[in-house]
Amino acid sequence: MKTAFLTLALLACACAHGVVLDGLAAKVNDAVITVDDVGTAIGDMKRRGALPAPGDDFKAVYSNAVEFLVERRLILQLAAEKKVTFPEWVVDGRIRDIVKEKFDGDMNKLNAMLTQIKTPLTEWRNMIRDDMIVTSMRQQFVEKYVTATPADMAREYKENKHLYRKEAKSSVSVILLKPADAGDKKAPPVSTRGEEILARLEKGEDFADLARQFSADSHAKDGGAWKDVNPEEAFRPEIAKTIASLKVGEFSKLVDLDGWGFIVRKDAETAAQELSFAEAYEDVERNVKKKLGKEAYRAWIQRLRDAAFIKIYPFPEDK
Repeated sequence: MKTAFLTLALLACACAHGVVLDGLAAKVNDAVITVDDVGTAIGDMKRRGALPAPGDDFKAVYSNAVEFLVERRLILQLAAEKKVTFPEWVVDGRIRDIVKEKFDGDMNKLNAMLTQIKTPLTEWRNMIRDDMIVTSMRQQFVEKYVTATPADMAREYKENKHLYRKEAKSSVSVILLKPADAGDKKAPPVSTRGEEILARLEKGEDFADLARQFSADSHAKDGGAWKDVNPEEAFRPEIAKTIASLKVGEFSKLVDLDGWGFIVRKDAETAAQELSFAEAYEDVERNVKKKLGKEAYRAWIQRLRDAAFIKIYPFPEDK
């Protein structure tokens, strides 16, 4: 399981730096972490979307993966000392959940993914078990001791009020016009159809009825209605900008979107609103615990590091 775990981009970067995908990356007490293990970790990070942006220094990506594996090994060694493990039926249950959530309940899709990354099912299963143990250890030794005091929460709310707001929302109605199929010379162009619909709207025809009749949007059956959305999240930037320019009750001109036509009406709008401390209580508590949890975790890991023998080998260069 070597280069299969690295994306083409990482491979290109690795080659540029002369990386050899074998040898030792680190030792943690009597456990060895190989360069191959680091490649595996980088591949897993890529699949989970946890890699930095393309173009970042490959050595930094490699170093971060090594640190991740060192911390993981320290936690697993402590778990072994404490005899923390999970029975097979619990691991089986977790795997069933993963197959349901990530692979549409289809074990064949999981097997196909494992074949692609050249990982035996038994090895992947052990990785899942280790994930469960690491999560359990972190909860047992760190998170259960993290408490958000009233003083912590008051300070968090005072210093970060801008984070505790109800975001602005809009309800809009949409008519989306699909371009004519290639070779269909009888269908009027989008611009012609759009102008005809706008003329009918100007005469007072119902927007919802026209959306049901002409729109290719997924909400057409609902009269084109999109309720309580953040336009910047729900639509492309040019549409969000158009919505922002409308008053409630107004509809836009025809907007061209790469050959598609878009007409939108603003039906309602709710301005952003700052939450009171009571309204934001749960979010404030969660954020305080998250910050304190990170600090407590780093302190815990440092204690484990101080009590262990750790050797990090230099970044592997071509010989």
